[in-house]
Formats: sequence, structure tokens, C-alpha cells
Amino acid sequence: MKTIAVVCQKGGVGKTTTVINLASVLSRKGLKTLIIDTDPQGNVSTYLNQNKTSELTTSTTQILEGENNIEPIKVFENLYLIPSDVDIKKHNSEKIVGGSKLRKIRQNETIKTFDIVFIDTPPTMSSLVQEALSISDYYFIPSKPEFLAVEGVGQAMSFAKQTISEVPHTNPHFLGVVLNQVDTRRASYHDFVSELKQILSDKLFTTHISQLTEIADSPFYAKTVLDFSEYSKARIEFEELSSELLEKVGL
Repeated sequence: MKTIAVVCQKGGVGKTTTVINLASVLSRKGLKTLIIDTDPQGNVSTYLNQNKTSELTTSTTQILEGENNIEPIKVFENLYLIPSDVDIKKHNSEKIVGGSKLRKIRQNETIKTFDIVFIDTPPTMSSLVQEALSISDYYFIPSKPEFLAVEGVGQAMSFAKQTISEVPHTNPHFLGVVLNQVDTRRASYHDFVSELKQILSDKLFTTHISQLTEIADSPFYAKTVLDFSEYSKARIEFEELSSELLEKVGL
């Protein structure tokens, strides 16, 4: 089982869309895939139209509050979700105090059956992000190709390093930065990528996700790239990104 946290310092960079589409593509490839939503906004749950509606399923809040019987929601074949809810806000403080409350997830027999687990986090540097990092093998940072986004990437990396030093048994490997909402026609894009490569070296994913209307509109229609034509640019890019991710984590 490979567990991957997806973190960022600010919203609007395509974090949740990236998580959902990567998870969907990997599930179609036959990998049993789980998304854990730790964001109080619950965007993953809303996007997939899978808010907690049954007593038989478990929310992230319940796990934080001590629930040991973990039952994810089945979204479709090979894709499952542990949803968030508004009550998770009360667990979102500045730092973890007294150790990770999500640690039990890694020992859970149901969770061990998954090939890959994504953790969607709030766009803040807070205890919920630390919780996600504390149970992850890897993490990556989505970013837009904009000057101010470089600062956000740096802040997210610094927070992850701080978490590794402060929270026991925490040591996720940094996979790199995934660029979203890319418009290669803009001259500034190429300058940005050049600068980012100097800063990150090999920690920049080769595959970039383009700025496409079909991706931007997909949450409204509760669609993933799997609902698009196999020849669509959006689907092809996420297929390529998923292959690059699998190579990085050794799957």
C-alpha cells in the first residue's frame, strides 16, 4: 500500500481535481484506490456526490474521534472514499498535540487491502495537514504556473519539513510539484518552468495539466476525465501523470 498526501498552501491550484482524476484513472487501471478527505470544505465528497449518508460508512471526523471500524464508501469499481464533513473543523488546529490520531488507518485491515491511498488536505498549514503527512509514504504539491505560486510551494515544503521534525514516525518522501492550469502559449509559463527547475531540480513532474474548460467544468457535472473521450487532451494528460506517479512510487 502506497499512501500519498496532496498538500498546498493556497486554494485554487487544482488540488482536489488532481486527486480525483488521478484516483479515477488508477482505479480504471485495476489498482484498488482510496481517497481520504481531510478538508473541512469536503470538496472531494461533494465532487463525487458521496457525502456521508449511511451509518455503515465512516467519516474522517469519526476516525479522528476514535472510531476503529473503518468502512469507506464505494464510489465505483476500485475507487473508494472516506468522506469529510463540517465537524472536522474542530480538529483543525495549528499543530498536532499528543501524536497523530489518524495513525490507526495504516494498521486497519480494511485499509491494508488498498493498493494506493490519496489524502486530500485543506489549503492551509494546520494540524489536519500534519495528520495527513504523518501517515503518508509520499507527498506532492500541485501549483499553478504563476510567480506567486512559487512562494506557496516553498511554504508547503517548509511546513512538511517542520512536520517531519516535530511529529514522531513521520517521514514522507517528497515526489515533487505538479503544474496545473497550464497555458503554454504564455511566455511567462516557460520562464516560470525554467525558474522552478532551477529551484526543484528533479522534483518537478514532467507531465503538466493544461488549462482546459472540460477540466474546469467537470466538478459541476460530477465528472472525471474517465467520462471524456479516450482521445481528449485532459484524459491523455492524466493518464500520463498517473503513469509518472506510479513510476515514482514503484508501482
